[in-house]
Amino acid sequence: MSGKTRRIARRRREAIAHGRPPADRAAEIRRRRRRRIRPARIVLAADRVWMVAETRPRWAARAAGDLEAAGIATFEPREEIELTSSSGRRRTARVPLLHRTLFVGLHDDHDLGRVEGHPGIARVLFRDGRAVVIAPSVLQGFADAITGHGSGEGDGDAEAVRAVLFALGDGVRVTAGPLATLRGTVEEVDVGRRRYRVALSLFGRETPVVLDEEQIERE
Repeated sequence: MSGKTRRIARRRREAIAHGRPPADRAAEIRRRRRRRIRPARIVLAADRVWMVAETRPRWAARAAGDLEAAGIATFEPREEIELTSSSGRRRTARVPLLHRTLFVGLHDDHDLGRVEGHPGIARVLFRDGRAVVIAPSVLQGFADAITGHGSGEGDGDAEAVRAVLFALGDGVRVTAGPLATLRGTVEEVDVGRRRYRVALSLFGRETPVVLDEEQIERE
């Protein structure tokens, strides 16, 4: 009999000796979950220019630590998930929400140079020679949504997440209107109007088209 099994058996004997029913394992798990404290709110610097960096495989956390130590603000979106081992044991883990993606808050071009020169950074995202920049308020809304500090309204939190994900420059597909089925890349985001300027492949060249949020979906 293992030490853990002996401890459980002893607790059951003690509970019975004191006239208490043995602990309900499922109820105990639920109680422990309720005691978990949600992650602290992540406050992002509003005076920085937030750009998007793609990290090399398995470098995101290390790159974030190195850049923070150098005075450059970073944000690596992570979410809490519950993992269950083969033995049935459960644990909570914080895993990256976006694959090899790190947001970096910069003061100037010198900071940009240090980010690009870090061995763990594969590239900083640019589109047509312009950096992909995320407005601090949009990125803050995204951080609040994934850490449980959002508005509490599902639609508002989902909008904050979509605004950032589309702004990353990922490929999208048009789902409605005369341009349906065409594919392109998001170049600009109008969060207030929920519109996106998308570079679509038309007649052999990239043509910018403004589309509503409901007209596009990520590839």
